[in-house]
Amino acid sequence: MRSTRLIAALLLTALLPPATVSSSAAAEKTETKREIFCVEAPNRHHLCAHGKEVGDTNKFVAYGRVSTYTDKRIKIQRRACGTCDWRFYKRIRTSADEGRFRTQIEAGLRVPSRICYRVVVPETRKYRTTRLMAGCIVREKT
Repeated sequence: MRSTRLIAALLLTALLPPATVSSSAAAEKTETKREIFCVEAPNRHHLCAHGKEVGDTNKFVAYGRVSTYTDKRIKIQRRACGTCDWRFYKRIRTSADEGRFRTQIEAGLRVPSRICYRVVVPETRKYRTTRLMAGCIVREKT
């Protein structure tokens, strides 16, 4: 039995009550909708981030760009449940030219599970600490 894995943006799930996917057609609709979220607020880093599945391989990546924080290290945090705290997951380096980053992220081992990831850019003299959701990996029984 193969489980269905979906990536959903936490921004949408935080605002709406949790919904269940009842059919495979609805799951395909959710999976094909991919949005890249950006932060463009005063005194915040210019950050864009997104998470997605690579093809149909059950491998997931978080990627994006921090144009105000090039060639430096940023943090990836994850949350294993809706009421859990954010925990450190890994530290990655942004590119020197445009501040791009890309890293592999993992799905939960349990079925059903929901693991959410976010990017954290530390504070500098000019910008405050900036956090942005990369997305959630939802694993459901089929």
